[in-house]
Amino acid sequence: MTSRALTPHTTPSPPTSTTLRCAIYTRKSSEEGLDMAFNSLDAQREAGLDYIKSQRSHGWVAIDALYDDGGFSGGNTERPGLKRLLADIRAQRVDIVVVYKVDRLSRSLTDFARLMQLFDDHRVSFVSVTQQFNTTTSMGRLTLNMLLSFAQFEREVAGERIRDKIAATFRRGVFVTGQPPLGYRRPREGEPGFVERKLLIVPEEAELVRSVYTGYLELRSLVALAARLNGAGHRTKLWTSRRGVPRGGKPFSTSLVHRILTNPIYIGKIAHTRRVVSTAPGARRPESVTEVHDGLHDSIIPRALWDKVHEMMTVANRGTTTRWTHTHLLKGKLRTFEGHTMSPSSTQLKRDNETKDPNRRIVRCYVSQKAVKHGYAACPIKSLNANVIDDLVRALVVDHLARVTQVNLRPHEPSLRDHWLREIIARVVVALDRITIDLIDERLAACIEAVDAIPVPKPASKDASALTVPTSPFKPSVTTQDGHTTLTLAILIKRLDGRRMLLSPDGHDLLLSSHADSGAHAHPQLVLAIGQAFACRADLLRTGDTVESIAGRTRHSVARVKQLLMLTQLSPRILRAALTAGLPPRLTVSDLIEAAQRVEWPQQEASLGMLKGEWAAV
Repeated sequence: MTSRALTPHTTPSPPTSTTLRCAIYTRKSSEEGLDMAFNSLDAQREAGLDYIKSQRSHGWVAIDALYDDGGFSGGNTERPGLKRLLADIRAQRVDIVVVYKVDRLSRSLTDFARLMQLFDDHRVSFVSVTQQFNTTTSMGRLTLNMLLSFAQFEREVAGERIRDKIAATFRRGVFVTGQPPLGYRRPREGEPGFVERKLLIVPEEAELVRSVYTGYLELRSLVALAARLNGAGHRTKLWTSRRGVPRGGKPFSTSLVHRILTNPIYIGKIAHTRRVVSTAPGARRPESVTEVHDGLHDSIIPRALWDKVHEMMTVANRGTTTRWTHTHLLKGKLRTFEGHTMSPSSTQLKRDNETKDPNRRIVRCYVSQKAVKHGYAACPIKSLNANVIDDLVRALVVDHLARVTQVNLRPHEPSLRDHWLREIIARVVVALDRITIDLIDERLAACIEAVDAIPVPKPASKDASALTVPTSPFKPSVTTQDGHTTLTLAILIKRLDGRRMLLSPDGHDLLLSSHADSGAHAHPQLVLAIGQAFACRADLLRTGDTVESIAGRTRHSVARVKQLLMLTQLSPRILRAALTAGLPPRLTVSDLIEAAQRVEWPQQEASLGMLKGEWAAV
């Protein structure tokens, strides 16, 4: 870059009654030649200054601020010099924008139309030195649009020529785009293969690539393989860009490991993906087509090892593919406190030795992308039950709306209610000790206006509308700033009977009741324990054997059989609640065993909180 690019930006002075402040914008697509004493940017500015001097009698005066973009494409507006120019235009510091040619400002017809609209809104004229027109007249605007259309056409044709040349180079087996992957490097001048541009193998990196392939055959898991590589201190390829910026050197993730395992370059091939326009009837978007050609470089992985790995990956993908169609309220809005997205997922519940059954109950959940890419041990949040987190957010937001804005979404249809909840919620962040819900105040106002105009449907039965959304006994703290309202609720993430539950800091349930809309189910762990307890009791009564004999046949310890038998002493009300999803989700088998040690049934129920009105009637 020249010293001009380092010149500080100065604020243009206010105009006089007859002065028109002119800003000269210059641009060059490549950085080639910018280090010369007099480069293309200097030539463009000199031409602009000469044109402004010729209009001195009309009050044209060039301002001192520089708006230069060296090494930036005209296909977009992400240019620092252009951004400074637009900021000064919005601040009413510029009256005329002068360029050497129209395509210096933009080569995109869409971007240019937006720029012209901005110029018109601030009464700024646009002048091209070499094309002799300005936008103050209708003929000037027509000519400008025609010239810009040809500029965009020229840019697209040049792009097609470049893409065709790259495709032809790939067909010759030459790697020409981007940084070579792990295991390879470009030859230096004077090395064998420099003229042919043949990739050379880096021995240390090639050994790491081989360990990735053999490690997958051993572990059969991308997550476990990424964890092994990171644990051994391995990192991705480290290199430096042309601008001197270090790249790579990051820990391995599942996506990076998968990219290594599926890159045909390691068996001596070159893959080239390009976009083509489909000729099929009704096709609207270009399709991506990948072509694989023989490369000039040597392979790192034997073809037999490649085939074995890909056969195993195909079997793994076929076995783990699960389709789900359930809606997730917080899809695209839920994140962990570390900033990782929590993506919708689902799993099918199964028991030991149970074959795959498409009719098994599907449990929806949200899974942290950090857990997906780096393993569950690396993420403190891991996954959350979608029913639980969706119902909790529904309850908190609906209660907040009813309390603050007097808008009650509970009686409305679930589809309408969830539509407005997604409109209102900007994002939800889950930490180990709190959940934060960010609401958009502007959308809150729109929700109030829209819901007020919709009649409330009559419930099908008495109090049926109150069951559509659960309630929470805990009130979040509320803060408002910059057009956003934030609800923050203290929580505790605890593992109970193999489940990860959301509770209050003192261990109580965040929601008061279960309901049909949340798809509540009796927890299999409790049902299984109660079933085993009554099976052991029936076996004792039928055979008259000892507890030790029963333990031997059921492969349980004697202590475990004695604990399970305690469950047969629970009150009928507790048993009914356990089998019909009437128990709070925080209760475990250990809680039931402890309650069963009390002789009186009312005492058992009181120890579990059934007499405190915490549960739905059972």
